[in-house]
Amino acid sequence: MLKGYSNERFKQRTGVGCNRTSRETCRNKFKKADQFGASRFIDLDDPRTFDEALNNVTSIFLITGYTVDMLVQSKSLIDAAKRNGVTHIVHLGAFTREHDSYATVFAWHQMIEAYLRDSGIAWTNLHPNMFMQNFLSVWSIKGGLYSAYTSKAIGFTALEDVAEAAAVILMEGPEKHSGMDYWFSVEALTPHQVAETLTAVTGRKFTAAVHHAEGFQNDAAQPGSAFEPAYAKGGLELFRQVEDGRMAYVGSVKDDTKKILGREPLLLSEWAKLHASELLEIAGG
Repeated sequence: MLKGYSNERFKQRTGVGCNRTSRETCRNKFKKADQFGASRFIDLDDPRTFDEALNNVTSIFLITGYTVDMLVQSKSLIDAAKRNGVTHIVHLGAFTREHDSYATVFAWHQMIEAYLRDSGIAWTNLHPNMFMQNFLSVWSIKGGLYSAYTSKAIGFTALEDVAEAAAVILMEGPEKHSGMDYWFSVEALTPHQVAETLTAVTGRKFTAAVHHAEGFQNDAAQPGSAFEPAYAKGGLELFRQVEDGRMAYVGSVKDDTKKILGREPLLLSEWAKLHASELLEIAGG
């Protein structure tokens, strides 16, 4: 939740130096030092742990979990941040280009953003569209088959771009980024265009199959899924509303990567080159 780069690592990654210190929080107090170095224990389900975790912290990168608990967790953390003198919160939200959004997860993020804006703490909201990294996880392309839940184009962004932008925003601080909404959707592609791009980059044949939106909810309900039922329902609503046009803006391009980082964002073809070995391994060759 309080996440970023060490100063040296950040400078190596971006070429930008700074005098801010970053720490990560961890829910397992016994493993945090070995895994994360300079870190602090926090239990998002127990606000009593917040004050110690936020002591002398000036900025927070707020990343929500995949459950409805994200609402009360974020609300409680924002309250604690104000109580402890935090001056800037960067929130990782959703691609809510239209205010009148009622797909579950999108609306949840809008509620968090509304509470954050009303808190009096300087805020910055990041609005990524679909992460390309999903091809390596929830949209796994086993056997070279990309299973999509809408036939329409969807906007994509590389997690590398969003992560680097978040780090820069945290380092440069509220003086430059307070009250800003930044968007990350570099290109809009249909399922078949995705398959064609992956084929061209890797040299391995990829294909796409379009399933009904209900298929996402069924797949998300399988054992070992990272999604709780309410969150999976949000995925169903998203794909259904993209397909029927109510959320057509999910297939639009709006990207602030260059404004923040001074460079062009990664296209899917460029991202796929970086992850070609992983894509081929998942595809089975």
